[in-house]
Amino acid sequence: MVRKIVVFFVFSVFSFQPISGAGQLWRAQNAGISDIDIRSVSVFSGDGNFICAAGKKCAYFSQNRGESWEEVFSLKPEAGEINFVTFDCSSPETLYLATTEGLFTTKSQGKAWQRIFRRVSEEAKDVGWIALDCQDLRKIYIGTKEGLYFSQDKGASWSELRGGLRRCEVRSIAVHPSNSQVLYLANTYGLFKSIDSGRTWERIYVTSYKLTNEENGEEEETEEESTQINEKQNLINCIAIDKRNPKQIFIATGVGVFVSPDAGETWNKLPGRGLISDYVNFIVVSDKKDAVYAATKNGVFEFFPKLNRWQEIYQGMTARDARSLSLDIGGKQLFAGTDRGVFKTIKVENARKQKEEKVGASKGIGIDEEEKVDFKQILKEISLSEPTIRQVQEAALRYAEVVHPNKIKAMRRNARLKALLPDVDVNYDKTIQAGGTTTHFGDFVIGPRDWGLTLSWDVGDLVFNSQVRLIDGQARLMVQLRDDILNEVTRLYYERRKLQTELILSPPEKSGDKLTRALRLEELTANIDALTGGYFSRHKK
Repeated sequence: MVRKIVVFFVFSVFSFQPISGAGQLWRAQNAGISDIDIRSVSVFSGDGNFICAAGKKCAYFSQNRGESWEEVFSLKPEAGEINFVTFDCSSPETLYLATTEGLFTTKSQGKAWQRIFRRVSEEAKDVGWIALDCQDLRKIYIGTKEGLYFSQDKGASWSELRGGLRRCEVRSIAVHPSNSQVLYLANTYGLFKSIDSGRTWERIYVTSYKLTNEENGEEEETEEESTQINEKQNLINCIAIDKRNPKQIFIATGVGVFVSPDAGETWNKLPGRGLISDYVNFIVVSDKKDAVYAATKNGVFEFFPKLNRWQEIYQGMTARDARSLSLDIGGKQLFAGTDRGVFKTIKVENARKQKEEKVGASKGIGIDEEEKVDFKQILKEISLSEPTIRQVQEAALRYAEVVHPNKIKAMRRNARLKALLPDVDVNYDKTIQAGGTTTHFGDFVIGPRDWGLTLSWDVGDLVFNSQVRLIDGQARLMVQLRDDILNEVTRLYYERRKLQTELILSPPEKSGDKLTRALRLEELTANIDALTGGYFSRHKK
């Protein structure tokens, strides 16, 4: 029996208060990392100095909060990819690494590795997620593309957990922080809950209502489930449990973030205001302070329940696609795994103090003598040298040949006026009559000449105009296209402006960082040019 999913825009379920992300900025932490396409990052829960990060082929370990990294694991070019990495609950020496070739573990911070899970089929050995029971350290749950597997002896032996689950990709697993018999699992068909350590499961959130009958290969559908399906097939990418209130469950999906205040009985969608991309890769909830963070394809965001909106943490972030997040003990520092390496948050005042001390030491003067910067003048000079956002938006719409809303209104008006005008039919006819006697069949009389004018109205068009209906359908598509183009070009424009400002106010000291940011600036310029047909570069002064 699937519980009914109620999707209301209700936000009073939150107990935490908003904290501003404006005081945080990102700092790249990639010293020693060669594979900067980071898929997963994890901070040891007992000591924030210990961090592990995994790229596509290599895994890295840090003992100093990411200031420097050491490569501790690598796969051969032909030997698959790394999907996920995490620490053991009790020891920073022990790591678990999920790959397409099985599950690996080390008890020596990466000095020696052992493969503890592998199956014959490609789907079964492709491990995508790891969940540990921190109340019983012997228990490990792993999600594969074939299903869920479980070990109760630290990986020495494994068994498959079905309990009514179909064989399909497991996308995320979460263990209740205080009652480890309660598990949450996300797969292709939705979110499932178990209250008996995975022996039986109940679906509590639906993402796909077509359930395959494995005996005959047919698809089944129930009326109740069909009302809950989201037309975008919002697959779940990550599950997060609020440790301070374990009844509060968050799920990150391809269409936004949902929260349940009652352990999965009902679900509310968080508003999308401020969230540039609805596709959320990862979500974490702080267990020490009131904060919820989401990693998306367009950066990292923090949610503010009182404002009912998200706010991007963008300062210092030169990457776009954030794939993974992890909080240190106390929730003071956030780490992000991105397509451009590992980033960590630091307080703005701490970054400013460090820079002032560095500047003071290099100049041999006190930090109070820091050179004053005219920020308004800098922004003014940047603005004068480039097209305005309005000009760029209009160029993008022209290049995409998007019809202006005023023109759509005119088309609707003309279609309605046309229905008031009659169809005019002009005809000309001749009357031909036979004349004369019966012996003179060749005699005919032509006339009179008849003219005709017919006026007709389609009453149906007066009441329900099909042409207006067609225009309305095209207008909806055009409005959606217009919004998408404006959102994307605006995001790129201001992301580029932020990077320009950072390069002026806080120029990188390392040549590698300079090159990375310069390339990022070129990439943003090229993306804007692609949307405007080269308008942006042509009109730069």
